[in-house]
Amino acid sequence: MMWIYKEGEQEIGPVSKDEIQDLINAKRISLKTLIRREDMKEWCSLSEMIKTKTEKQAKNECPTKNKKPGVDETPPKKTVPKIQSESCTLSKEIPFLFKGSGGEYFKIWIVNVLLSILTLGIYSAWAKVRRKQYFYSNTQVTGAAFRYLADPVKIFKGRIIVFVFFVAYSIIGEFFPPASALFGISVIFLLPWLVVRSLAFNARNSSLRNIQFNFIGTYGQAAKAYILFPFLGALTLGILSPYAYFRQKKFIVENSTYGTTQFRFKATAKDYYYLILRFFFPMIILTALVGAVAYLLSLLAAAALSYLPFIFAMLLYIYTLAYFSVKSSNLLYNSSELSDHCFAADMIVKDYAIIIFTNTLATVFTLGLFYPFAQVRAMKYKIEKLSLLPSGDLDQFVATEKKETNALGEELSDFMDFDFGL
Repeated sequence: MMWIYKEGEQEIGPVSKDEIQDLINAKRISLKTLIRREDMKEWCSLSEMIKTKTEKQAKNECPTKNKKPGVDETPPKKTVPKIQSESCTLSKEIPFLFKGSGGEYFKIWIVNVLLSILTLGIYSAWAKVRRKQYFYSNTQVTGAAFRYLADPVKIFKGRIIVFVFFVAYSIIGEFFPPASALFGISVIFLLPWLVVRSLAFNARNSSLRNIQFNFIGTYGQAAKAYILFPFLGALTLGILSPYAYFRQKKFIVENSTYGTTQFRFKATAKDYYYLILRFFFPMIILTALVGAVAYLLSLLAAAALSYLPFIFAMLLYIYTLAYFSVKSSNLLYNSSELSDHCFAADMIVKDYAIIIFTNTLATVFTLGLFYPFAQVRAMKYKIEKLSLLPSGDLDQFVATEKKETNALGEELSDFMDFDFGL
């Protein structure tokens, strides 16, 4: 029995059932990937396909469309198949939802902009909290909305400290130039600390179902991820850059917790090399071909075709932005696990590229007034392409986390007098 699946608009196959399982384990396809048997007429998602094991139900249509009127629809008992990894068992797919609208957010955005201008930037800390609270509260999963709990005063304190540091850097560098080098070196060593503090601040001020997230990464881990590996990437002329990017994502995911439970990250460096190489080799060939064609045509009508390189560069930029945003996000979520619960993301490059392109045009032609609508459009697409794949009773998991985190709440609440909300 052979299968065909879709990757974007491209049909790939036929492949065997074992090859499909290998693709799932390698995070190459997700539960939302469209798939069909060679003798099937319709495409359906992988999650629909695995809901039945009998060939009669899967012969010509998706299993969910195979019921006939008048037939007893009492569901038979089914075993729940393992599909994402050896530790994840699918019971049902729960989509993330985004309830916000451009019109609502525009009101918040315009007030934030005006007050930030009138207060010479002081209000920007409160503006950040209002913006995040709006997007968090409109993001839901299992009927519960996320919450953003940050105190804008703490954000303001953090920004004052950073501002004073850079003012001192500018003044000392102006009167004593050698000190600029010392400040530059100090910034390098300060970067891992800022990364850890910022991630910890955002995590501890985010919650779902009254359980807060947390971040437990250390300075040493951050120094490796954000200084050592990027330096090695530059030293090897970019050869180790995908590995550096992989280590940064691994550092963030594996040091994040929901309550007392840490997230796991199943992606490998090979996945990130594949993601980048799959983009660059076709793009190099395409760029060479377009350049050759543009040169030949320019010999015939140089003035008429002089705009072609600009158009090509703009479209290439949009596609590149969409490709890396979509592919890296899909890989990140499809490779992340929380206890035995998994995630699935199935954003499509073409769809997101269209959103970026139309958002850019609309923002330019409205002199920036479409910007809040553009943010909501992009956020809605990203969130609603994400699903939770719970394994077992999610309510029981949440209840257990509440019990354990309540015992630690007092200890964590006084971690520092202030935080950096950068």
